[in-house]
Amino acid sequence: MFRNPIGISILAFFSAFYTLTGYTAESENIEQKTITWVKNDAPPFYIAKGNCQNGFGDQIQTIIERNLPEYHHRTFLVPLSRLEHTWAEYSPLCFATMIYETPINDQYILSSPNAMYMPHGIITTNKFAESLPINADGTVSLEDLISEHKVSLGHIAGRTYSTKIDKLLTKYNDNVVLNTRSGSTETEGVLTMLSEGRFDILIEYEFVLNHYVDEGDYPNQLRFIPIKETRGDYILGAIGCTNSAEGKMAIKSINTILDHVLHSRGYRRAVADWLVPVGDEVHYWTAFDKVLEESLGKEYQPKSK
Repeated sequence: MFRNPIGISILAFFSAFYTLTGYTAESENIEQKTITWVKNDAPPFYIAKGNCQNGFGDQIQTIIERNLPEYHHRTFLVPLSRLEHTWAEYSPLCFATMIYETPINDQYILSSPNAMYMPHGIITTNKFAESLPINADGTVSLEDLISEHKVSLGHIAGRTYSTKIDKLLTKYNDNVVLNTRSGSTETEGVLTMLSEGRFDILIEYEFVLNHYVDEGDYPNQLRFIPIKETRGDYILGAIGCTNSAEGKMAIKSINTILDHVLHSRGYRRAVADWLVPVGDEVHYWTAFDKVLEESLGKEYQPKSK
């Protein structure tokens, strides 16, 4: 049979072209999956303005996105107080810096643990700190403080802490006067209110205060004091996504790549940038390696409230 070599070459060319570019009838009908991410203006987790540096949550989300090329990724800025009402608006909606604990409602599900934070402490003014019974190890008992005195607490709407702290705040809620901040610039807002003496204490991570001090804010005004009840503990973080079929699929994809992410240089660099206490680097990395082996990237039931 006679074959036209020119015709064959042309057919081969266009076949290769469509294969390489993805222009096939089948692929035109395939819609790329989308993950909608949310961030809140809460340095140093997310740095939304005025600084070219990316926060810890910014960096973690970017690494996750880079390792999920099968998804289209987009991001919205949403105050933490609105997150509870936003899960169902997009499917899936994901947030990269949740606490790994039993979800407070059925609107979202969690990935395997993806971060290790040192425990919260009390941030207060130097003046109020002078009235606190500081223990020999530099800690203060949160239970003693709020069980014996009326204490005003600055709080970001929608925020939880850890199982131990949340239980203490619930147990002694009659003695805890909440001053809740919502809307944009939540973290900066509560720190400013604290420095102005509008409430007594804030429960927060030390690296959050360190960020603002490094930026030149609140110099020598505020002080971090470790909480006795959580001294030596650590807090696991996770990614939260909408509790839907699409959200479960996104979480499954995230869990699949987490082990690779957690061992990557980019992830360790993000941790080193933000989470490692200055002067206590050996202790942090020793604990991190143990937690990485036992918990991070592993599937198991989070602690109940």
